[in-house]
Amino acid sequence: MDYIKMLREDRRLSDLLCDVCDIEVLPEFRMPEDEFGHLTYNIAGKTFARAGSGNEYILLEDGSIGFWGSGGECGRIADNLKEFFEFMVNCPHWLDYLDEEEYSDRESLEVYAREVFEEHIDDAEDMEFDLVEAQQELADRFGIEKKTDVTDILMRFYQCTKREPRFISTYREDGGSIHSGTGSLFDR
Repeated sequence: MDYIKMLREDRRLSDLLCDVCDIEVLPEFRMPEDEFGHLTYNIAGKTFARAGSGNEYILLEDGSIGFWGSGGECGRIADNLKEFFEFMVNCPHWLDYLDEEEYSDRESLEVYAREVFEEHIDDAEDMEFDLVEAQQELADRFGIEKKTDVTDILMRFYQCTKREPRFISTYREDGGSIHSGTGSLFDR
C-alpha cells in the first residue's frame, strides 16, 4: 500500500493523521533539513512528513524511516513505511515513550506504555477529542491493526533505534567545530 500517496490524495485522512499523531505529510518529497548547509546525514533520504514543531520524518535510501528533531535529535524509528504508520497510529505522541529504563523487560514496558497512553486519552478528552475512535479510523483506513497492548510495537521501535548503521546527523559550525549524535533517540 502506498501510504504517502494515499495521504496526499485524501485530505480528510491527512487531517486525521495530523490530529492524532501531529504528522503532516508533505505534498512532495524534499531534501532533509540542512540548517543552511551546516547539517549532514550519514544515510541519504527524502523528507516526506513533518510535525508542527518542525521535526522531520525521512524515508531513508534503505527504505527505513529516520527522524530528525528540531532540537538536534536524530535516529531511525521504523524499518519501513508500514511499521512507521503502525507505530504512529498505535503510539501517538511517540516521543513520550522514550524512557529507556522502561524497556528493560516486557512487563515494565507494558505498564509504562499503558500509563503514557492513558495520559494521552485524558489530554484528548480535555480537548473533546476521542483519541481511541480516531486511532481506530486511521488503522482501518491504513489496513493495520489497532492494538491495545503496544509492547511488541515499542520493542520493535526500540530495536530499530539501536540497529546499525544508525541514522546520524552531523552539525558543522562556521568555526570548524563538529557535533554528531549517537543515532539513537534514547541517547538524550
